[in-house]
Amino acid sequence: MAEIQLRDIQLTYDGDTLTISSLKDPQMSVSLDPGTVEDLVEFVHLFAPVDEDKPDAPNRREAFRVPVCEESGMKSMIITKGKQLKVRPTNISMTGVFIEVPKETADEFQVDDQVEVAMALEKWQVTLDAIVRRKQDHGYGLFFPATIKEEHVEPPPILRRIVMDLQRRWMLHRNHA
Repeated sequence: MAEIQLRDIQLTYDGDTLTISSLKDPQMSVSLDPGTVEDLVEFVHLFAPVDEDKPDAPNRREAFRVPVCEESGMKSMIITKGKQLKVRPTNISMTGVFIEVPKETADEFQVDDQVEVAMALEKWQVTLDAIVRRKQDHGYGLFFPATIKEEHVEPPPILRRIVMDLQRRWMLHRNHA
């Protein structure tokens, strides 16, 4: 059996199952069977350096993106120019969010536009300034400038809680799927 400790996280691998648990609260854990370990490997590959000189290099990300399941109950809206536009977040990270907009407003924003994003998940609510970094079909990749301080990712505590809760829900969903 292999074990490794990273800060307050314990990783245990018995040759078949990988278990990730909190040292502070051992009840807080997730176990990955061989099939889901492959998903974890894909997750780890997201941290690999990107060769930006290659024209087909994927989009460089500052933090891991977590899929936002529709059943999560997360609500989001864009606020700009005195208007509020209800949007659907499809993934989120500590530094930004990708949102889908209604088809009739697909050309509402341009790259480098500045907007506000209001997000709510259960009791947590946060509104952040954002910059449109990418446009794709009827979706936009938004970056939160306030999350970067001196080249380090330091999101507001409420955003961190929202992202971590969505990550936990996604992991649980993946284990039960």
